[in-house]
Amino acid sequence: MTRRIRTHFRRFRKDERGLASVEFALFFPLYLGLFFWAAELGIISIKSVMLDHALDLSIRELRLGLVDEPTADKLKTAICSRTVMIGNCEDQMMIELQPVNTTTWAMPQTPVTCVNNDENIQPVVTFSPGRQQELMLVRACIIIPVLLPNTMFGRTLKKDSTGGIGIAAISSFVNEPS
Repeated sequence: MTRRIRTHFRRFRKDERGLASVEFALFFPLYLGLFFWAAELGIISIKSVMLDHALDLSIRELRLGLVDEPTADKLKTAICSRTVMIGNCEDQMMIELQPVNTTTWAMPQTPVTCVNNDENIQPVVTFSPGRQQELMLVRACIIIPVLLPNTMFGRTLKKDSTGGIGIAAISSFVNEPS
């Protein structure tokens, strides 16, 4: 029986036609996965840099006193007007503004708070514009959708119930005297 099988497959042993297609079938999914991983990581990086830059520009206006009576909504609007690629920005962003105690230099021990899409109740964050010459810490977090959630990279990201991930930007400034 084994002799019959060997003689039957003997002609395939020396035939090299189709060898490149076997290599292609083995390695193409790997290359395709790496391509999608790079695309997803690139888009997340671009959105993160845009959020960081928009936060810096908006905080500059706040620091110089160009924003009358700053509120979380005004700051969200200023940041979101500068982040072109991030859709649904104002609904998916949380902003925290709080003074830093300069005697202890104690920074907040809690992680940056993002919008909770899993529940209707949103977490409470501190938004205090502070006094003159007070060091202020600003933390912004926004939920962005994952472009390719079923790829090997998209599956490893920690997502919320909507399939989005949180990116954060942190900045600080000193309130200028008026």
